[in-house]
Amino acid sequence: MNTMPQSNPIKRRIVYVDDKVQKWLLIALVTLEVLLIAGTLWMMYVQMGEVVDANLYRVHFSDKPNIYPLLFKTALAGVIGLIAINVMVLWVAGWVWERYVDSILKPFRELIEKVEALDFSEDAAMAVPHKVVDLALAWRRSKRHELLELRKEIARLDEPGDLSDAGARARARTTLETIRELLPNL
Repeated sequence: MNTMPQSNPIKRRIVYVDDKVQKWLLIALVTLEVLLIAGTLWMMYVQMGEVVDANLYRVHFSDKPNIYPLLFKTALAGVIGLIAINVMVLWVAGWVWERYVDSILKPFRELIEKVEALDFSEDAAMAVPHKVVDLALAWRRSKRHELLELRKEIARLDEPGDLSDAGARARARTTLETIRELLPNL
């Protein structure tokens, strides 16, 4: 996942691009669009050819129907069909993109909910490996390690000892300093 900063430095916004999915969606949409336009042009060519052939030998008839409304109707049907298929294809592409994004956000949300609950237990392997989820898992592992170290230091404070001794006070002070270093700066 690449982050591309906006060209305007005043806008503090990052556009997220997922090359793997967006590349194939773009290739599929462009290929489909080319095929769709070629098919529409071929259909209009055949239908307009039929209209012209049907009216070709009626040049001298005065009661013949005007050819322009028939050509317009054929062109309008082709354009409406093209627009309808484009809308349907864009809807399908949006659905595919939404499912992909949701497949990434679901495990990410689960990780965030665990963090909110202060649950830093071991995480199972995620079904959809993605850089965002991998980064969140790596952060959680590092925080888990820090919290385990903090737990060890706090356990050292729980050991009964006589603080009247200078050595015991120095050890307690060292343990407290270690705990302060492990705690986040708030």
